[in-house]
Amino acid sequence: MNPQLQERLMVYGGLIPGAISLVLLLAAWYIHAFKKSRADHLDDDVFDEDEGEEERAVRPATGPRWLLPMLLAGGFAGADFAANDVFHLWPDANNYRFTHAIVLIALVGVVEGLVRLPMLVGFVVRVLGFGGAFWMLAEGYVGSVFVDSAMFVGSAVFAALAGALIASAIDRQSEDTPAWVDSISWLVIAGASMPIFLQNFFSTGAMIPAGIIAVLVSTLIVGLIFRDLRLARGGVTVLVGFVLTMLVGSIIQTGAVNLPAVLLVGLSPMVMVVGGKGMSGFGQLGARLVLLGMILGSSAVLMAYAGDGEAGGDEVDPYAEYEPARYKGGWVPLLDAEQGSRAGWNRCLEV
Repeated sequence: MNPQLQERLMVYGGLIPGAISLVLLLAAWYIHAFKKSRADHLDDDVFDEDEGEEERAVRPATGPRWLLPMLLAGGFAGADFAANDVFHLWPDANNYRFTHAIVLIALVGVVEGLVRLPMLVGFVVRVLGFGGAFWMLAEGYVGSVFVDSAMFVGSAVFAALAGALIASAIDRQSEDTPAWVDSISWLVIAGASMPIFLQNFFSTGAMIPAGIIAVLVSTLIVGLIFRDLRLARGGVTVLVGFVLTMLVGSIIQTGAVNLPAVLLVGLSPMVMVVGGKGMSGFGQLGARLVLLGMILGSSAVLMAYAGDGEAGGDEVDPYAEYEPARYKGGWVPLLDAEQGSRAGWNRCLEV
């Protein structure tokens, strides 16, 4: 990786979002725990000893769940800025709209954290958020990747409905799952996706997960301290949105050459539904890690097999039609802006 790019990614996609997330999560959940302890103390003072313990009203401890979606979006945006070294208020090129897409999804997550939405309303809101994100990333490819508008609309509806269904199922399970279990599971997904997307020549997908990882590490630490912390109602929606945006970007910008391997990465969040009230945290985590190893391992094997197949065939220069450009002492292909994934991939390598 280019040393300057690596340094920017460590700072903007790792250190800064990770430190900010740790401080804000600790502060917010400490305040919540303090208020909860005072409320419980007042309840003890007015508790009627004639009542049974099971009859005592239980106050739901939702806490400041609206904060995590904002922090995840911030980590995502920081890594995206490190990768591109530029931010446009509204860029014309779709491959610069990843931050805009995740911000839209994060707004949905903030609403979920602030207000307990009915199941159907929450599903509809997620559909709108995921559909809007798909439009931001793909509308410029109508007529090329998408044959016509009907194919584009159908793909957008499918992505939005699939994302909302997956997010809704995971969200229900995460309500009863400790944050540290969910955090480790998502860390494995985000970390394993980076080399897979890099091998698929999707440089953005190989770098943006770093920002998500930084925030998840902070969430893991805080989750070990405050047991009320959950990824449900906000965090799950953004994490599913993160996988969705990377999946859409990879398929659209790099084609369907390694489609099975990439789709397995998109399937990996489904392991988050594994668990139950009867299972311990370690039991849930162990079952998820086994399934993730099978799914992501299969994706890596497929990607490696595809690479070996290409290497064993006739050598074809994929950049023969492009004029070479001098770059830091080496010759690299000069690509059009809409094919920036391979150009960005070249920036990751030392020339």
